[in-house]
Amino acid sequence: MKKLDDELDDLQNRLSEMADLARSMVVLAANAVKDRTFDAFAEMSESESKLNQMQTDIDHEAIRLLTVYGPVASDLRYLLVSTHVTSQLERMGDQAVNVCEALRLMRSDPARQPTLANVRKMGDLACQMVDDALDAFFSRNEAKAVTTRRRDDVVDAMNHQVAKELLTDEAQGEVSPQVGGTADVVAQILTARCLERIADQAKNICKQVVYLVRAEDVRHVRPQ
Repeated sequence: MKKLDDELDDLQNRLSEMADLARSMVVLAANAVKDRTFDAFAEMSESESKLNQMQTDIDHEAIRLLTVYGPVASDLRYLLVSTHVTSQLERMGDQAVNVCEALRLMRSDPARQPTLANVRKMGDLACQMVDDALDAFFSRNEAKAVTTRRRDDVVDAMNHQVAKELLTDEAQGEVSPQVGGTADVVAQILTARCLERIADQAKNICKQVVYLVRAEDVRHVRPQ
């Protein structure tokens, strides 16, 4: 049905706009991690409100299309997947905001005390995973989705490494005498956790790509 095809194209365009906004929020968060003098909180808060409204509008439109047209096969899968993707994008936005909030907890001089190298690297990896997951979704590239999904293990390992670096007895001895030392430790652990969650959400989008292309539910199956 040409009418359904046109409306699906419009839905995808709206989904692409939401994806671009979520992606920009993740980039802002990563930039704030790399440069603590950069305060993205105000811009992030405004974007979060827009992202939330986009999710509501797109989900309502997907439900309308399901009700009006009763699509089957790939069109049905696309509408179901689109609502899962909007959920992951909205959560990415939430975690990006959480990164900025966590960084505000740090009390050391932002011009002289950068975040840990591994935290900064996690920001870059999370951005790359989001880019690749969204590209895989919009191009329906299953191979890229599978490859991107596997990289989540690297981000998980880095998250554990950050906690290990910050919570060892030696590290605690080094930071505790400093003003804001404990606050900085807590803030960086929270930041790493938020970045790890963003990578998880990119991974979840990759799982939806597999379902969209192959009609196979791999949400609870580890990639080979």
